[in-house]
Amino acid sequence: MAPQAWTTNTADPTPDPPGYQVGDLTIDLAPRRVRRAGTVIPLKALSFDLLVTLVRAAPNLMSFDQLSERVWPGLVVTPETIVQRVKLVRDALDDDPHAPRYIEGVRGRGYRMVAEVRPLTERQSAPEPLVPPSPKDTKEEESPNVHAGMTATEAAVSSPGTTPPVPATPATWASLGWIGGTLIFVALLAASWAIVHYRGASKPAERTSSGTAPTAIHSLAVLPLENLSGDKEQDYFADGMTDALTTELAQVDSLRVISRSSAMHFKDSKETLPQIGRDLKVDAVVEGTVTRSADRVRITAQLVEAGSDRHLWARSYERDLKNVLALQDEIAHDITEQIRVKLTPQKRSLLIQVHAVDPEAHDAYLRGHYWAYKGTSEGAWKALEYYQKAIAKDPNYALAYAGVADAYLSLTNWATQFSAVSRVLSPEEVSFKVKEAAVKAIELDPSLAEPHASLAATRLFSDWNFSGAAAEFKQAIALNPNLATAHLWYSYYLEFTERLDESVDESERARDLDPFDLYANERLGQALYHARRYDAALRQLQRTVEMFPDWGERLYWEMAEVYEQKRMFAEAVAARQHALSLNNDPNVTALGEAYKRAGYRGYLLKRIQTLEQGPHQAFTFPYLAHLYAALNDEPHAMSYLERAYEEHNLAVLFMRTAPELDPIRSSPRFRDLVRRIGFPPSPSNKS
Repeated sequence: MAPQAWTTNTADPTPDPPGYQVGDLTIDLAPRRVRRAGTVIPLKALSFDLLVTLVRAAPNLMSFDQLSERVWPGLVVTPETIVQRVKLVRDALDDDPHAPRYIEGVRGRGYRMVAEVRPLTERQSAPEPLVPPSPKDTKEEESPNVHAGMTATEAAVSSPGTTPPVPATPATWASLGWIGGTLIFVALLAASWAIVHYRGASKPAERTSSGTAPTAIHSLAVLPLENLSGDKEQDYFADGMTDALTTELAQVDSLRVISRSSAMHFKDSKETLPQIGRDLKVDAVVEGTVTRSADRVRITAQLVEAGSDRHLWARSYERDLKNVLALQDEIAHDITEQIRVKLTPQKRSLLIQVHAVDPEAHDAYLRGHYWAYKGTSEGAWKALEYYQKAIAKDPNYALAYAGVADAYLSLTNWATQFSAVSRVLSPEEVSFKVKEAAVKAIELDPSLAEPHASLAATRLFSDWNFSGAAAEFKQAIALNPNLATAHLWYSYYLEFTERLDESVDESERARDLDPFDLYANERLGQALYHARRYDAALRQLQRTVEMFPDWGERLYWEMAEVYEQKRMFAEAVAARQHALSLNNDPNVTALGEAYKRAGYRGYLLKRIQTLEQGPHQAFTFPYLAHLYAALNDEPHAMSYLERAYEEHNLAVLFMRTAPELDPIRSSPRFRDLVRRIGFPPSPSNKS
């Protein structure tokens, strides 16, 4: 059965009343007239039909598809056509879209009538003295323009062939049979992108390439596409299509594209588009809907100028599921055409490739992606299961192999110091599986950036292969300059190799691409700390804990390290105590008493005691090395660094730049350990 959004509403079998009272408006159906306090408000035929359609459905929401079927029967119109027509009605009624008295918009879905609606009786609809409209009230008749500085007129809609246009079928209710005589056709001039085509035509609506150029667009975000399938279980499909479109657009070098995780922050958000644009610092947003029915998928996409909420372009697409990858490419290509970015021949070819994919394999892949974004160990295992199902269905599906690499990567213990799943898979096993899947993905599709990033991360964090990691990071960023995780991981490489200013730059790039991601914000604070920019690091970490209060334990711990380097020891103790309290650590009281008795040195000694007597964890040896270094105890500090090295603990990769290890940096044992790890030469040592 087709989803509700694709079905046509049937007419109400009860007789129509002669009119409606809508708030302070009186709508007379027979003369097709709208009055307020005896004054006629002139509306064109389409505007009147749209208004009555919303009135009859009140208070229910009318989707774009439903409005299309009621007001433009037999035709397919883009949401932009409906948006423009609603704006005309609002202008005529003096209705503020931000505080609507009559028509309320639900972003990406449709419109509803919010005013009280009452059917009129014959007596109530009796004629009354009418005041003719003033010249300013006839503005819709004079110009249907909905955007300042643009012109739009009405002209014919032609079928795909060369035969003359045929009038459309009348509406199902006689009182709204606006097409009964001469069909008013719509032509596009200047910046009117709303093209209409006959329902069932194989080719989607085309845009005109002429018109008023939009303001320069250098950055955009793809907001979560809304699932109109009427089934919440299909959310994974809409989210997957959002991610795919984001990835396609992110390949454009000259465009900054916000990552999917930050854009998803605004799923079901009530914020206005201008506010979202300010939050994400973007010039434009892409929003739309996804409807999946049997083996077909329909996507409606709109490009909106964020600052003004001005619709720049809209188009509807419909394809077989097996052609969904080509559909993603086509939408991305159309958007780049609209914002007029310059594409290299290589990038242009990537956006016009023809793909075919087994629908069941793609469905499994999207389900895997949905679970992967949960950010939990359970989600990673579920994602891995679905990716492997996709490969079983289609052994040549490159994206599924890339997903397998990412899933294994998230299960390795370098992903988080406190990962419980690090005991399930050994680093060697994970490293092998990541590389196996990533290499296969690249072999099948060399244009994919993600498997190069996965290879780079594994070679850096698991293999400590610095030259191999650098090559893969550069390739990943070249293929997708907007891949936030590639920039974030590359910042670690730059930090490990003492290129600290570059590390900060890459961290800032990752944060700008993913401004609502915990790790991107935390990473910038870490990079600033290692670059000895302590005030900036503190501000960034404080901002991060405000954004992510549930992660206060680790963030306060990092702030304590900054305070320590600034020699603000009271603040360092307070931050550490707060972090321990958030973790319900039983030693908080004893540590506080040690600080009161013996100051900061006493606090550090007591903390060493509690750690050495407690259970061993991944962070124990590196942290004990830090504490002993702060006490200028080089033998004990180096002993714990050596033990961390023997465990292949990634924390030792920070040793060349960690400020807390400065007191022991000149130690021969320290320099020898740096040599054994195999760091590339320090930039300062190069001639």
